[in-house]
Order: sequence, then C-alpha cells, then structure tokens
Amino acid sequence: MENIKETKELLIGINELSLLLTKHLKDGLQIGKDVSAIFAELISNEELKGKLEAAYQGVSAVQGEMKDLSLSEGLELVTVQFGYIDNFVSVLNEPKA
Repeated sequence: MENIKETKELLIGINELSLLLTKHLKDGLQIGKDVSAIFAELISNEELKGKLEAAYQGVSAVQGEMKDLSLSEGLELVTVQFGYIDNFVSVLNEPKA
C-alpha cells in the first residue's frame, strides 16, 4: 500500500541496520574489529545502503502516515516485521567470523 510507503521503508531500514549490528556485536563489542567491520559493510553493501537511504529520506513522512493507519496497513507492517524473525534467528545462530 502506498499510504505507508515511507513507514515501511523505515521499518525495513531499521531491521537491516539491526541485523548488521546484531551480526557484529552479538558476542560483545570489540572496538577496533567490530566498528571496522560494521563500517566496511555499510560502505561496500550497495543493497543495504539503498535501504538505509530510502529509510532516511522518507522519515519525515512517517508521522503523517501513522496518523491515519488502517487495520490493513498495520497488518502489512506487522507482516514486514514478522518477515525478519528468521533473519534474526539465523544471524544469532551463525558463528561469528
């Protein structure tokens, strides 16, 4: 639904950034190694950069979209979030490189 496009992009961007941070910080922060790895992935991963840029560019419209959120739009957002559960479980279960 186009009425929640920006909210959906923000939700996706937050999830993608959270997955990246979870991947690198799940066993605790090691300043040099983890920060370098996070920034390297942010710089090199074009798909991730695109999702984060889309999230940032539309953030100002989110409040307006949320004001008149319908039940079907709310369910669409919940569906997006549920779609990330397997991704988080996979990231948490894979050994850290």
